[in-house]
Amino acid sequence: MKAERMAADSALIRNAGALWHEATHSPFLDALAAGTLPAEAFARWLSQDYLFAQGLTVFQAMLLAKAPRDCHKPLIGGLAALDNEMNWFEAHAARLRIDLRVTPHPACTVYVDYLKDSATSQPLSVLLAILYGVEVSYLAAWSALRPSGPYAEFIERWSSRAFRNYVAALGDLTERYPHEAAQEQFNMVLLHERDFWKMSWVDC
Repeated sequence: MKAERMAADSALIRNAGALWHEATHSPFLDALAAGTLPAEAFARWLSQDYLFAQGLTVFQAMLLAKAPRDCHKPLIGGLAALDNEMNWFEAHAARLRIDLRVTPHPACTVYVDYLKDSATSQPLSVLLAILYGVEVSYLAAWSALRPSGPYAEFIERWSSRAFRNYVAALGDLTERYPHEAAQEQFNMVLLHERDFWKMSWVDC
């Protein structure tokens, strides 16, 4: 699933305008794809994304608790995949000698706080749009890269068929459960994604 196909298929993406491009393209990703990413930038991204994944786990668990039966299969599968991803992060960090016990960067803290606050204050339909925003923007960002070079494994992981199918299932749920506030919160996710990539590239 290419970024262009995603944008054509999703009203949330189409209506996000320029925010979509800003959330799915960055110098960090360009350098990663070219194999020229500085080691300190990669270490910063890995440790901060690990902290983000911890917060996302809380968000997804709270979303699942609110969800009706017809949402359970993709949401439960997503939580299981996220748990596997945490193990994957830990294994790579140990191999590369990257310390995951770091202080959250402000960009990471603001993003995670947004997710947790939303989980307690927003209705199910909006939470589905938020989760879709997190995952579809991530899929688009990695799918635009050619899986080669020293970071090929990372590119392949987040552009895989399994991940594409999961994101498509989330997209279906957002269409099944629309909400007038969905676009606003989807756009908020894209702003946070944009800032997270900036943080990964330059330590503000």
